[in-house]
Amino acid sequence: MDRPAASRFGGLDPLRGILALCVAVYHLSVWFALWESGSGLNMATARLGNYSVSAFFVLSGFLLFRTASWARVRTEGLGRFWLRRFLRLAPLFYLVCALNVVLRLGMGPDPTGVRILENLTLTFGAIHPNHALVTGGWYVGLVALLYFAYPALAWLREKGGPRGGLVFLVALALGLWAWSLPSTLHGVMEQPLWNRFHTYVLAPNQLFLLAWGALLAGLHETTEKRLEPRLALLLALPLVWLLIKPTPQFFDHLAALTGWSRYGYLLVVTGLVALAAFTRDGEPGRCGKALTHLGAWSYGLYLLHPFTMLLVKPYATGRSGFSLALGLAILAAAAAHRWIEEPAGRWGRPKEKR
Repeated sequence: MDRPAASRFGGLDPLRGILALCVAVYHLSVWFALWESGSGLNMATARLGNYSVSAFFVLSGFLLFRTASWARVRTEGLGRFWLRRFLRLAPLFYLVCALNVVLRLGMGPDPTGVRILENLTLTFGAIHPNHALVTGGWYVGLVALLYFAYPALAWLREKGGPRGGLVFLVALALGLWAWSLPSTLHGVMEQPLWNRFHTYVLAPNQLFLLAWGALLAGLHETTEKRLEPRLALLLALPLVWLLIKPTPQFFDHLAALTGWSRYGYLLVVTGLVALAAFTRDGEPGRCGKALTHLGAWSYGLYLLHPFTMLLVKPYATGRSGFSLALGLAILAAAAAHRWIEEPAGRWGRPKEKR
């Protein structure tokens, strides 16, 4: 996700901060055993954390299709386009993978030569997303697939013209959604317990979310209507309630990520992304500014919080360990953005824009 692009669209930067925080809070609450399985708080954080990752897919699709037209890709050249996207994902991803391998932390599969090559080339998403050599890296592999395929998709969209382009996006969203049906409705939960998450993260079960974001981008481009921030926040509240409500009860978190109910929750998070995208730009308050900063650090927060958990857990447990690990993850994400992501982003821009 390109932060300069996100900052053009109302509430997307604060939303990114909220989503990244939800993912980190969810994982850390499980790892530090804060709440009993099946409790209201456990179920709420499970839905918020897992569906925040889904929302990131929607948001990634929206930003790419909204900001990178085929004309822009053609003007800058495929090489420059792919270089910029590579530099958005790879430097920090390489760092966390190297930390995992060198320190032998056991995140992901054994670091064989083939697995290392898959991670260096960011092609593991096409083979199996869980070949990532770091916790949570499966998301990176699938977004890399979008970046690779995007120029062809952008060309097809432009060839359709204004109306035909929107029809193309609808067809893409529906086609990829139909591809996900077997996995979501029965494929995941019919697997042995050890293989359920490996099945859940596969491309057919996730890529339609990028297309849903692309469809939002098409709709956003065809209308100039925008919501006032207060109205958008008011409309978001019942959607958030649908995510955190304490029924139905579940103990296996994958049970909340499968079946027809998954599509209902995905429509909810897509609605939240849409509200943020269609919100009119305005001067953010103190909380908005803090969330905007957190949004800029979201990629680092997503990738680094498992490391702060491993750092803290031998010395602190429960709420104190959770709080310390979360605080360190936010600080590490801020440092990573300042010293890794921002310089890499400048390398990918033309010299006159650096």
